[in-house]
Amino acid sequence: MKADLVKFIQTCDVCQKIKSPNFNKYGYLIPNPIPSRPYQSVVMDFIVNLPWSDGYNVIHVTVDQLTKHGTFMPTTMGLDTEDFGVLFIKKIVCHFGLPESIICDRDPRWTSDLWKGVVKFLRTKMSLSSSHHPQHDGQTEIVNRFLEVMLRAFVSNNKESWALWLPLLEWAYNASVHSSMGATPNFLMFGFEPCTPMDFLLLKEARKEEVKWSNSEEWLAQLQMLRDSARQAIAHVQHHQARSHNKGCKGLELSVGDKVLVNPHSLEWIESKGKGAKLTTCWIGPFEILQKINPNVYQLRMGDNYPGSPVINIQHLKKYSKDKTYSDRMTLLESFMQQLESEEFEVEKIMGHWRVRKKTTLKYLIRWVNYSLQFDTWCTATDLKNSLIILKEYCTKHNL
Repeated sequence: MKADLVKFIQTCDVCQKIKSPNFNKYGYLIPNPIPSRPYQSVVMDFIVNLPWSDGYNVIHVTVDQLTKHGTFMPTTMGLDTEDFGVLFIKKIVCHFGLPESIICDRDPRWTSDLWKGVVKFLRTKMSLSSSHHPQHDGQTEIVNRFLEVMLRAFVSNNKESWALWLPLLEWAYNASVHSSMGATPNFLMFGFEPCTPMDFLLLKEARKEEVKWSNSEEWLAQLQMLRDSARQAIAHVQHHQARSHNKGCKGLELSVGDKVLVNPHSLEWIESKGKGAKLTTCWIGPFEILQKINPNVYQLRMGDNYPGSPVINIQHLKKYSKDKTYSDRMTLLESFMQQLESEEFEVEKIMGHWRVRKKTTLKYLIRWVNYSLQFDTWCTATDLKNSLIILKEYCTKHNL
């Protein structure tokens, strides 16, 4: 009887949606792979909502995953995908080469069809984070905080002068010893410490003697040894970070087809404060899992009446339990204020495709279930977010 009662309570729809979790979160930390050479993998992010300075109000931050070398580029909030592509090629690709992978959040610039086409053409992998999961690109989050601290020290009296100090602060960051590797990003990037004004202020006898190498092979071997040491130091730090993060986390195994509940509070789909916010249900759903992107990220079958991306990190999910043994049980209506859901139709197959907007956006000709060919409709990939398997098979077949 006890086992039957526990099972009955665990499958209660109302209890599952109104009770808060009694632990921190689901999902363990999965560190990003450590690259083997500089600028093989980079992370990107924006610092926004800055006052206008010399025609700029945003800072674009790019950090190399191996050497931690940073590039701070002033830009504007109106930067579109095409403008960003030009800026990225001028400031990153032309100086350090094309990275094999780019890690960033789900900014509309990165998720646009144009940028996806550029990344595919250049054969670079784009690693987008799931919604509200800053651990994925935590490197830029840390550098952003460090840069903001430096800016506050120099622009406290004149906040509109931050663009003037940005190149100097970039130099100061790259010339500072990194706590994880015990060396400066400049040294790991170039193999030597570039001269600073302090070198010319010191007396000649007191200047630090430069290391003399007998030949170039010895210098290259020493540089490679230092970069290998940096990789080992990063791996050591990642191990300790993962162990510390995972102490308050709980594992959760989910498969395609399982039903899950979503936390609208942690995803900021609702206001954390305000009239009635405290009385909104803790979980909404259930939703079906369409795709397992990695052990921590899943794509859900969700209507367009919910804000945000259907690709959600496991820390915002909870497995939904239901037992058909107990029929006619009460379910809880959602108190979550949402948009009106548009009518959905089942996709039978994709008949064809064409490119619009200067060959950057793809549209697909859709045949609907139980409808004849006269009802075929042109749709974008966003309209087909609940028919990913059919879309993926079609794109693979036609090499799209």
